[in-house]
Amino acid sequence: MTPPVRPAHPRTAPARRSTSPSLTVPTRPTRPTRSAADNRRAADDGRAPDDGRAADDGRALLEVIFLAVLILIPTVYILAAVMRIQAATFAVTQAARDAGRVMDSAPTLSQAITRAHQIAQIALTDQHVPTDGLDLRFVPAGADCTANQITPSLRGGDVYDICVIAIVTLPGVPTVMTGSNNTITGIFTMHVGDFREGP
Repeated sequence: MTPPVRPAHPRTAPARRSTSPSLTVPTRPTRPTRSAADNRRAADDGRAPDDGRAADDGRALLEVIFLAVLILIPTVYILAAVMRIQAATFAVTQAARDAGRVMDSAPTLSQAITRAHQIAQIALTDQHVPTDGLDLRFVPAGADCTANQITPSLRGGDVYDICVIAIVTLPGVPTVMTGSNNTITGIFTMHVGDFREGP
């Protein structure tokens, strides 16, 4: 007699417990959104639907305006100062050249010096350069304008330099602070005509 056969029960392996710590992924908080009905009501009232970016847009606009003003003010000041120095340079150069021309055509030395001072003042005034600190000097040809002055002459063939020194004022800087330190010089080499008859 054959013994009964028992049904085979499959062995199941015991479940392993995980020893690794569980990781939790942080979730980003979401902004509260408005419903479609709220957006429709905002549109009917003439207001843009609130999508949470209105505050950011306003803050960005303020930052752009602040940076624009911060960059614009120094740029405008630098341009004004450069233009002021350029105008003063042109003024003293023109004054020295005109002084030499009127001296060469003057009948006497005293009249030549007087006309040179007058024409130099006119040249500075045309460029809005103050004439208070105007200094008209006569130095040997090729010498520095700070060298010892010489007595000009109108004898034919004489050569010497005419120096026109003026004080430059910068915009926004009071003259009390700079004094007479900011000066600019124009030089013209005077060559009296070889065939001129004069003192």
